[in-house]
Amino acid sequence: MEYGMLLMFLGFAVFFVAAALFANWLVMPHNPTEEKNKIYECGVDPEGGAHVRYNIRFYVFALMYVIFAVEAAFLIPWAVVYKKLAVMGWFPLVEAVIFIFILVLGLAYAWKKGELKWA
Repeated sequence: MEYGMLLMFLGFAVFFVAAALFANWLVMPHNPTEEKNKIYECGVDPEGGAHVRYNIRFYVFALMYVIFAVEAAFLIPWAVVYKKLAVMGWFPLVEAVIFIFILVLGLAYAWKKGELKWA
């Protein structure tokens, strides 16, 4: 069977997780009190609703961070293997420059719209 080793590892993983959960259940103290069963154990009674409206700028700022983190995730491996790619001529360099140009264009657009202002 080709997948026999994989199924064996999967079986061991399921067994060890189940054994760990069972061992935890055996040794954990179980003495619930009225105070422990309350929703907020910190001692402060909740005020108001749990839903808070955030400004959309926080999401846009986070999205910009994710975009540039993905850019780094694409450019670092490209830079590592650039010497191997250089045998293909100018194509890998031009491809990376176009990629960076598109991201800089997006950054300039966000900057012009004022999306990067925190206040």
